[in-house]
Amino acid sequence: MINALKDKIIVKFLKTTKTESGLIIPDSAKDPQGFGRVLSVGEEVKNIKEGDVLVFHMMAGMDLILNKTVQKCLKVEEVYGILDDEDLISRLEPIVFEAKSEKKIIKPTGGVVIA
Repeated sequence: MINALKDKIIVKFLKTTKTESGLIIPDSAKDPQGFGRVLSVGEEVKNIKEGDVLVFHMMAGMDLILNKTVQKCLKVEEVYGILDDEDLISRLEPIVFEAKSEKKIIKPTGGVVIA
């Protein structure tokens, strides 16, 4: 186990998948939000304790692989919040962004075009 230092928090992902090679990766790797249980808290961290379930962005922090399990080291400011109800995670739906672009061609009908 790693002990967090200063303003760092070590979390273990709650939902994971085991690959053929044995690596355990978070199910939320495809979603922008991640959920993890706090394993260790640095001495400067207030209001977060071991065992809390945190919500954070998947791109935040640094991934650590220990014993073929992916954990995440976060700074306090990278945490969005603490979940009171762990069962809420199964009811949340992933956020999907769909970007559709439409090309618009504007043809001047006369005069001067200033761009």
